[in-house]
Amino acid sequence: MKPSLNEIKKRAVTIVCIVALLLVALIARVAYWQVIRGKELTQKAKSQQQSGNIITAARGKIYDRNGKVLAESASVNTLICNPEDIKADGDSETIATVLAPVIDMDRDKILNLITRNTRYQVIKKRLTTEESEAVKNLLDSKADSKTAKAFTGVYFEDDSKRYYPFNIAPHILGFTGYDNNGIQGIELKFDDALMGRNGSIERNQNANGTTLKEQQEEYLNGAVSGDDVVLTIDETIQHFLEKHLEEAVAENKLKEGAAGIVMNPKTGEILAMATKPDFNLNNPYDVEQFQKYAIDFKYEEENKEESDEEEDSATPKPTTDPNNLSDEAIGAMRNKMWRNKAISDTYEPGSTFKIITAAAALEENVVNANSQFYCPGFKVVADRKIGCANKSGHGAQTFVEGVRNSCNPVFMELGARLGYEKFMEYFTSFGLTEKTNVELVGEASSIYYHNKMSEVDIATSSFGQGFQITPIQLITAVSAVINGGERMKPQIVKEIRNSGGVQKSYQPEVINRVISEETSKQMREILESVVALPTATGKNAYVKGCRIGGKTGTSEKGNRDEGKRIASFIGFAPANDPEIVCLIMLDEPQVDNKYGGTIAAPLAGEILEDVLNYLGIEKQYTEDEIPDVRAEVPDVRELEIEAARNAVSDKNFYVKVVGSGDSVVSQLPKPGVMLGEKSTVILYTEAQDKTNTVTVPDLSGMSVSDARYTLELRGLNFEIVGAGHGEVSGAYAVRQSVDAGESVMPATVIGVEFRQVTSD
Repeated sequence: MKPSLNEIKKRAVTIVCIVALLLVALIARVAYWQVIRGKELTQKAKSQQQSGNIITAARGKIYDRNGKVLAESASVNTLICNPEDIKADGDSETIATVLAPVIDMDRDKILNLITRNTRYQVIKKRLTTEESEAVKNLLDSKADSKTAKAFTGVYFEDDSKRYYPFNIAPHILGFTGYDNNGIQGIELKFDDALMGRNGSIERNQNANGTTLKEQQEEYLNGAVSGDDVVLTIDETIQHFLEKHLEEAVAENKLKEGAAGIVMNPKTGEILAMATKPDFNLNNPYDVEQFQKYAIDFKYEEENKEESDEEEDSATPKPTTDPNNLSDEAIGAMRNKMWRNKAISDTYEPGSTFKIITAAAALEENVVNANSQFYCPGFKVVADRKIGCANKSGHGAQTFVEGVRNSCNPVFMELGARLGYEKFMEYFTSFGLTEKTNVELVGEASSIYYHNKMSEVDIATSSFGQGFQITPIQLITAVSAVINGGERMKPQIVKEIRNSGGVQKSYQPEVINRVISEETSKQMREILESVVALPTATGKNAYVKGCRIGGKTGTSEKGNRDEGKRIASFIGFAPANDPEIVCLIMLDEPQVDNKYGGTIAAPLAGEILEDVLNYLGIEKQYTEDEIPDVRAEVPDVRELEIEAARNAVSDKNFYVKVVGSGDSVVSQLPKPGVMLGEKSTVILYTEAQDKTNTVTVPDLSGMSVSDARYTLELRGLNFEIVGAGHGEVSGAYAVRQSVDAGESVMPATVIGVEFRQVTSD
């Protein structure tokens, strides 16, 4: 029986629907493979059909302000392999066995890497030169064809390693990680700009993963080098700062190290910044350098569960062996040595902050240069008796004398006259309530009174205690006091550039005006007298002709009863037109005299002198200053005695003749040496006895006249070196250029550094 027309139609509709459904399903499936998993499948197909190597982009360089390269990337080799190639044509067992001692890796670890189910595997990154040469020899079929055949599938890949030519400013530059990414400092802050973009080389390959010999076409995606970063720091000035701080750490036994900043107060450009002790930039994870100079680092204690008998014993608890530190101890030490104290540590600035209080008081006309004060050695504020550093008091004095004497009662009175609102207005205006936003990572926030201050709070804050700020905040604020009254944003980056030119330029930025130019000029004059007068607290920073101004500071730290101190000094030069401002912070000195005026001021004075000489800024001598006269020792060898004597005397040197000959055969000091006038030159008319040496005496504690006389008795020349009013009454020798007990040739110049006692 034939189906009816309706049945035929129904069957047709059913078939069409089924076909339609199948078509929809097919389209959906195709869409799934093409759209949903298309990218994934494309990558899989590409990975099967092509192999490739990464071309590491050259990381940008870091320069100092004068174009010296401080950080650059050096080309190195990374050892890679294609496990599929090794499986097909090489010998994994031989590779692992032979390679292990060559690249200093565990054999089993190498075997695991080269037998993985992949076509690209890194064996070891950044081989040393010696390792690279040894591996190249293994791959050389001319050297050993059997070994070279076993190493089929092992290749080199170009890589780069960060290198720091001068190995300075570690806390500024920072360093990079295993993958060339920035970890600390500028390397981290400007990582995106420095990193660049990696490229690649891709090659066709067959289904087994081996390279197609008949299709060697390569596809190149070029790497884009990173941008270069130019800093404001000067490598030479950075060297000066680091050298002096390193000496200070050892000389003053600084338990918590030292920090220093050198800045241009007119522009806010940081010329140098350092924390000591520090670390080796080319080996930043090695704690050896830090450990060598760190004082009394608290190592992790062992055997904490001790018996009662041990606890009662006077024997110190055992600590971890410094030569075999635990991972935890090494981690703690790294965190400490990587910390940039100049921006990350807050501290009570002590009397250096009096610069800010004095400037605010002058600007508000609550005091003038001749305002009268009286200091009995203390001041009663509310229910407190707050002392002065001079316990017996300064007596009657003017405002300017109060600044020179760093008299606490004078500044407590200034704080009271300003009052809470005005004090906080200037505290804020000088930028001490906010970060400076210098282009570095890890800047700390200040700690200060957020609520209304009591009378006692204002009194202690007026001389720099009761709140905490960072060194970078303080030097920025003081720069505003001395540069004409404008607060500048501190700047450590000048520009970012590449082959296309300057991509971004950082210009000096004025944040706000804090005080008037008139007040700024007056403060410069007052602060210069703090250093220039041999009776003022900053006298040990004095350098003849440098016109240094500044302020000392000695602040308490932690529990007031523990005796912990921070000695500091902030100075600038030339005082009439400052080009340089320098802050020095010495944290927890373990010496008898912990005052900033004694140990930090001379350090700053020497740094300022070094920098001024380097920058070619001529010295400006006052009417009372007699410039040091130095002359070059003439060459009088082979001259007749009388002619030689006259030539030396004409240079204003004393002459001593040794021997009975008619002419000079040798002389001391040698020709070309620079000597101060009235120094002695020895002329030998007979062969000189090389064993005739002089033992250098110990000059510690001697006055200038005593030190000079003692050296002259030994036939040695004397010279005053370093900062400080060495020639005034009360100065005593603290350091000599040649250690006592050393044997030297006659007429050797012995440089002697002097200090004066100070209480701030």
